[in-house]
Amino acid sequence: MISPEQEWFKTYFNQDYQSWILETISQDLTLKQVELLESALALKADSKILDLCCGIGRHAIALAQKAYDLTAIDLVEEYIAQLQIFAKDLPRLQSICMDVREIDYTDSFDAIYLMFTSFGYFSDAENEKLIEKISQALKSQGRVLIDLENRDYILQHFIHEKWRNKDTGYLLERHLFNPMTSRQKTRRIWLDNNGQSKSYTRDLRLYNAHEILNLAEKYQLKLIHVWGDYDQKPFNIHSPRMIFTFEK
Repeated sequence: MISPEQEWFKTYFNQDYQSWILETISQDLTLKQVELLESALALKADSKILDLCCGIGRHAIALAQKAYDLTAIDLVEEYIAQLQIFAKDLPRLQSICMDVREIDYTDSFDAIYLMFTSFGYFSDAENEKLIEKISQALKSQGRVLIDLENRDYILQHFIHEKWRNKDTGYLLERHLFNPMTSRQKTRRIWLDNNGQSKSYTRDLRLYNAHEILNLAEKYQLKLIHVWGDYDQKPFNIHSPRMIFTFEK
């Protein structure tokens, strides 16, 4: 297990992350991702769906508006509070504030997804345990989609430092990769136009394809598809993303 001091995600995902990152994602990209989810997960009108690490609910809201039955889980109270406001008009959307490591469902869902690199936050053992719990939560022939950054691509095109120009300031990202643990630390430093700064650090376990395939096989999840981006292009070593769909 990771120590409380290493649980970076408990402070990293907050209102700043929402304004710097989440609110800059275009609606077009969100809709493209939702189309991918519908297709890859073979969703039907009566599908029961679990959104893990749902954030502010970009995908959950869009799917619930299509009348799917959604359960959305995230650790961040502010995100869930916002989502619950939307859920008042979406009776088939249930939002829960909890740590995804604590889920305990059995044969409950037709589809589960983790979008936008929501897998790899924890220790190797805890990440594996989450895969086991996902398999347990799926009904027979249920599907799970896991959307990840491709470690091989990141290492081929490793960027040590990157600036992003935002409307109210600048965002500096500094990356370090540890080859002994396959974890990438990303320090995001926000500099606003008044000269004030804030910083947060992400410590993410990066996976390559065979590691994910081995984890899935261990917990009786059969590969259906793997794509290299949200346009559903075939995956290869040069793909920026790995988007897996498995079936139980």
